[in-house]
Amino acid sequence: MLNLNQIETAEEQKPLELIPDKTSVVAIINLLGGDAEMPEFGQGMLFKKSMSSSAVYCPMEFTIIGGNHDKRRVWHNLFVHGDKLDNNGVPVARNIGLNTLRRMVDSIYNLKKDDMSNEAQQKRNIAGIQVLQGQQFCFLVGIEPEQNGYPAKNKMVVPLVPGDKDYISMNNGSVASAAPAAPNGNQGQIPPATASGMVPSWALK
Repeated sequence: MLNLNQIETAEEQKPLELIPDKTSVVAIINLLGGDAEMPEFGQGMLFKKSMSSSAVYCPMEFTIIGGNHDKRRVWHNLFVHGDKLDNNGVPVARNIGLNTLRRMVDSIYNLKKDDMSNEAQQKRNIAGIQVLQGQQFCFLVGIEPEQNGYPAKNKMVVPLVPGDKDYISMNNGSVASAAPAAPNGNQGQIPPATASGMVPSWALK
């Protein structure tokens, strides 16, 4: 039996104020892992499958570094499969997911979207989503309105790349090392990679 009558309850914490809409930030990518693997998109149990549809997504956490919102976090589900199909019979979620991934890599490497040099193409040819672990990229923060009883929250609107109005340049530029995949039964957690530098411990807590 656990008697909690003598335990003093902590003072109610006020929720953090939302990061203002259309704020550009730089953040560290942390892949949260899942219970499914999508070989086309990389190695490891990085994905989750919806119980009510054919949707498949990779849950991600972005820890902001620097600026007024240092160490704040934003969460994002990168969908790569879903029920809705385009005119060619391809899942719309897949097209959106691949476009988002390309912009994330372009942001990491400081690549302009129209840069099709050999070097740029080589950098975009990645082994899989797992290589994004621990990397830094720039994105535009938005606000998802309150809905279904859940409070409003911040979200990633779009990764920003060179040439975008609010893009913040970075110097890490390395997605060469892949993060090791989480073994089965390890809650789907992905160990931090050392691609351009170890993920700081505070970014994983």
